[in-house]
Amino acid sequence: MEQTTGEPIALVAIQVSAEEKPTQKSFWGSFFSTYKIPLLSLVLFGSFAMRALYPETFSFGFKRQKTYRFKSDSLGFFIGDINFFNNSSYDEAEARIVELFPSKIQKKVKKVIRPVLILCEKHQLDPFWVLSVMWTESHFKHEVTSKKGASGLMQMMPSTYMETLSAMRKAGISLESDRGEDYFRYHYGQAFYDLGYTKLVAKLRNLEVGIYYMKGLLEKFNNNHYYATVAYNMGPYWTKSHLRNNLPVGKNNHYLNKVLKAYYHITKTLSQTSNVTFIPRI
Repeated sequence: MEQTTGEPIALVAIQVSAEEKPTQKSFWGSFFSTYKIPLLSLVLFGSFAMRALYPETFSFGFKRQKTYRFKSDSLGFFIGDINFFNNSSYDEAEARIVELFPSKIQKKVKKVIRPVLILCEKHQLDPFWVLSVMWTESHFKHEVTSKKGASGLMQMMPSTYMETLSAMRKAGISLESDRGEDYFRYHYGQAFYDLGYTKLVAKLRNLEVGIYYMKGLLEKFNNNHYYATVAYNMGPYWTKSHLRNNLPVGKNNHYLNKVLKAYYHITKTLSQTSNVTFIPRI
């Protein structure tokens, strides 16, 4: 019989000892194993809280394509399907609308299209109507001032502007122009860099006050865009007085005709590609 040296027995003993010895986790491994779910919950809660507090500067590392949302009853002189707003990103919708204008003014329209759409969405007003009035009033020139003193893209008279601005303050409406620089940089992109903070604030304020005034006119005249358009030019008191006395309002009106011509020009492509019917003339 061959004599054993004892080495195999020692090896077996070492292997058994290694198998029986419990694995010891490091402190951090044990900590994360115990508190993994609470920590993940805390991180997610903190991320959502930061996103809610600072939407313009904080993101989760990915961005959802934003789309404009307009209700069907916010349309102006026509009724139809404008789902391209819902199915297109900001950039896509803006580019498509700019292309609806004559090529010689597309550059001017491009500079105002995002502020117009954002503010029209905020107040749920037909952006095509606003763009048509703006085209008629200022030809998209922010710095223009009329002989009577009306100024800005919406060509508002100083008294009407201040009165409307005061009404907005009393109604507790937060103005877009009062937001911070980070917000402008995030939401207005190229418009912010092209205009700069001061000019963008001035443009936004003139735009929003004008849009809010148009919204108010529409409510005063029972959602009749024809009467509201005439009132924007002639004043609501003149328009109401004529209606009250059964005098013609809007017939053979040069201003209304110019706005309608602009509106039809902008929307004629949409009317060909969508189920659109124009509201009859008054």
